[in-house]
Amino acid sequence: MNFSSPLRLFAALALGMALANSSFAQQKNTHAPWSDEVVELFSTLPVQDGGRIKPMDSYAGLHLLTLNGKRTLKLDDGTKLDQNRWLLDVFFFPEIARDYPCFRVQNDGVLITMGLEAKAKRAWYSYNELIPGRDKLEEAASRAAQIEKIKRDSLDIQILKLAEDLHTFEALSSLLSLSRQDYSTDADPALVEIFGPKQAGLAWMLPKQAALQELARTNTDADSATYKAVRNLFSELDNALTTGFRAVALFPPADNADGQRDDTWWRPYDVLVQAFTTDRDMSTQIELLATLEKLDQQKNQPDAFLATLRDFHNRVVGMAEARGEYGHIPLEVKLYRWNLFTNSLVFYLLAFLIATFSFLLPNKAWLRYGTAGATILALGLAATGIVLRCIIRERPPVVTLYDTILFITSVVVLAALFMEWITRQRIGLFIAAFLGAAGMFLAGKYELKEVASSGDTMASVVAVLDTNYYLAIHVTTVAMGYAGGLLASAIAHVWIFGKLFGIRKGDKAFYKGISRMVYGTVCFSLLFALFGTIMGGVWANDSWGRFWGWDPKENGALLICLWMLIILHARLGGYIRERGLANLAIIGGMVVSASWWGVNLLNVGLHSYGFTSGVALTLFIMWGIEALVLALSAIDAMRNQPRPSRGANPEQSA
Repeated sequence: MNFSSPLRLFAALALGMALANSSFAQQKNTHAPWSDEVVELFSTLPVQDGGRIKPMDSYAGLHLLTLNGKRTLKLDDGTKLDQNRWLLDVFFFPEIARDYPCFRVQNDGVLITMGLEAKAKRAWYSYNELIPGRDKLEEAASRAAQIEKIKRDSLDIQILKLAEDLHTFEALSSLLSLSRQDYSTDADPALVEIFGPKQAGLAWMLPKQAALQELARTNTDADSATYKAVRNLFSELDNALTTGFRAVALFPPADNADGQRDDTWWRPYDVLVQAFTTDRDMSTQIELLATLEKLDQQKNQPDAFLATLRDFHNRVVGMAEARGEYGHIPLEVKLYRWNLFTNSLVFYLLAFLIATFSFLLPNKAWLRYGTAGATILALGLAATGIVLRCIIRERPPVVTLYDTILFITSVVVLAALFMEWITRQRIGLFIAAFLGAAGMFLAGKYELKEVASSGDTMASVVAVLDTNYYLAIHVTTVAMGYAGGLLASAIAHVWIFGKLFGIRKGDKAFYKGISRMVYGTVCFSLLFALFGTIMGGVWANDSWGRFWGWDPKENGALLICLWMLIILHARLGGYIRERGLANLAIIGGMVVSASWWGVNLLNVGLHSYGFTSGVALTLFIMWGIEALVLALSAIDAMRNQPRPSRGANPEQSA
């Protein structure tokens, strides 16, 4: 039996047709609803995915988010499935799940390319609706993959995504494909003596694989019936491998023969391969595989299914706990169920709404307290989510671009609240609510992009970023420098728009107070950006053997430090006054955005913040808006420039 068969290379393409023609596709298209206890047991099963151990709840949610754009699935009849019930159906009733509209297509040109009729410009489709155009989609995806990434248009990107989404769905539905495959003995006496008159499943056959291999070794006569029957059985196993090698890694592995620990969990595919190629003690894994097969057989018997699932859950969890790999699973389930970041966004929006009314009714103290309370609650929810993510990953709060959004937003809000506590002018409170809502909204939007690109928002990091304390200090303090620069820019907007719209006109003390806020926040940004950049060099020297390498991310951090120094020196030297300080602070916000997001568009460098695509247009729009604000500020400055009195000496006026 050749386990490096080239058929494995074509698994993703062949699987769709294999599933469509499988024998279990003829089963009835309804089943009893999954009970809450089944869902609870299923959701807390540990699996390995993306280089880390995570609960099935996260595995299901992240995959549904990738395919559907949401963690819940709305069916055609209006009912909704949560991620766990959806994945249970994909595992155990794939013939039903193939009719679920779980594929989000955002460009109807993809459907036209596939030769299918589009429902709308953006719509959801089922696997069975898309599969007739599969061949054309694969051809288009092959062409798009040959185009340089930076030159792909939106249609190319959507074609590649849908092709990958179909592969992902097929991989998910392949969990039990090995068990559902028919393995025959062709009534050969030698095989019947080993296995009995009829095959009874993969897990039942695996303990007898040694006898099968011995039979294959001793029967070399190509014309004999036994030789042909053995080759046919091996061919069936080989074909089964092509449909099962992308299934979820659900089984804690057995130790090597020398007692060394294997950190890579196994799929049913791996149990089969290991049984035929190693001398490991596979009894526990084979028992788990047998239990999984039993679950499939009992899927229409709710009570029996629950009892078997409870047994399977206890065994897998017990093995994971013995390996020290289950500790954070319950916490991660709670993290996603509490939905902390979405709830934080809701309270930030509420705070922003109350803050708006507070400006219309300035004498109502309860509006100010309501804004502060909602903002503090929103910050508390976001901070709790960040802390839980740190505990689960055992990493600092900033590892990926998604992390930076959550962390920087929280730092900005905290600093703005502190500023409000000192000044009591409601400016800091309004900015905290506005930037908090904007930041959490951006985090929600970017989460989908990060999941689509890496499969997780808490994915394992490359070895060089598998942190030491230099890195933890570096990423945290640099992110705080970003936060300071963005907050200074936001406050500067208040100064500019106040002047443009004549708010509190003639109140020099009011505008002088805003300028002090900008100046102090610029100092805050410089302090943390400079310290973080230096610590980044220390970490780079420790990890890469050089302090500075002119990497784009390093240059971006340095540019922030230099710009903040320019602002402070220009202010201290008298080259700029209040308006100039506000203008330069707004440019500082543009510099921060370029360092935070812009350098990732270059797709070069050693930093693993995630080379993202699709944000260039948003970034350019933001810079365009800021350029317009600066232009309006310049026009306002010229409009309000004092004119020399008639008859005055021109030299004295100058």
